[in-house]
Amino acid sequence: MDILNLLERIEDIIEESSKFPLSNKVMIDKEEVLEVINEIRLKLPDEINRASWVAKERQRILNEAQVEADELIEKVNHQQKYLIEEHEVTKRAQKFANQLIQEAEKKATEMKVSAYNYSDEILSKLQDRIREINNIIEANRDDLKNIH
Repeated sequence: MDILNLLERIEDIIEESSKFPLSNKVMIDKEEVLEVINEIRLKLPDEINRASWVAKERQRILNEAQVEADELIEKVNHQQKYLIEEHEVTKRAQKFANQLIQEAEKKATEMKVSAYNYSDEILSKLQDRIREINNIIEANRDDLKNIH
């Protein structure tokens, strides 16, 4: 920064100036100090403008970063909400699927038992019919044996 250099120059002028005996007072070259002060005045607006620009730029960057952070947070919240909803849908679908499987297994068991019972009933009737036929055959054979 040029202003700092100019301020150091004023310090150097004061340090190099002649001192009054028995005091801390010094004699300085008025024109030289005023010339440095004038240079400071000329450069000061540039420095202030540059500092102001840096402050505004810093604020702009911070604002942009905040907007990006807010957008990212909103996106993450939206994604989180979507995943939670999807998880709930998946849980409900899984529950429904489990219910369907249980109902299907129950119906399959009922159908299997009914099929076994029906088969047993048919086989029992068939067995009874075969016994009847067998009894008829035996009776006919006995009749045939007695005819001789």
